[in-house]
Amino acid sequence: MQALAKRILGTWHLCSWIRLVDGVEEPGALGADALGQMVYSPDGWIAAHLMRRSRARFATEDLAGPSDPRERAAAYDGYQGYCGRYEVNEAGAFVLHHITLSSNPNWTGTSQKRFVKFTGDRMQLTTTPSLRQGKSGIAVLVWEQAK
Repeated sequence: MQALAKRILGTWHLCSWIRLVDGVEEPGALGADALGQMVYSPDGWIAAHLMRRSRARFATEDLAGPSDPRERAAAYDGYQGYCGRYEVNEAGAFVLHHITLSSNPNWTGTSQKRFVKFTGDRMQLTTTPSLRQGKSGIAVLVWEQAK
């Protein structure tokens, strides 16, 4: 069996994202059909980008974005992204994402733990419990290696 540190390398596309709250399955934070891409580099860097599939385009092409705060809020609510270093724990079958930049300012400077499980060419990442809309739950994201 290939070591976890080698197996996670490369580019991954999001297949599914669910949240488990008290054993009940809910859609992930960006909907049941979210889009995502994540890259684990051989030199220890990670970049993850996820967005709501139905994320609306801005009404303007101005690079500064819209002046309407509702339009800005909808764009923010429809996207999650972060990058930083990662560290693999082979014995515990998890990876720590040490986040240096994030669309969620509360994640910047934190470490996020992801339990890793492989089934064929798919990788499942499961989070530790976190709050979302006042409910504690875990997220389960399934990724497929890009070809």
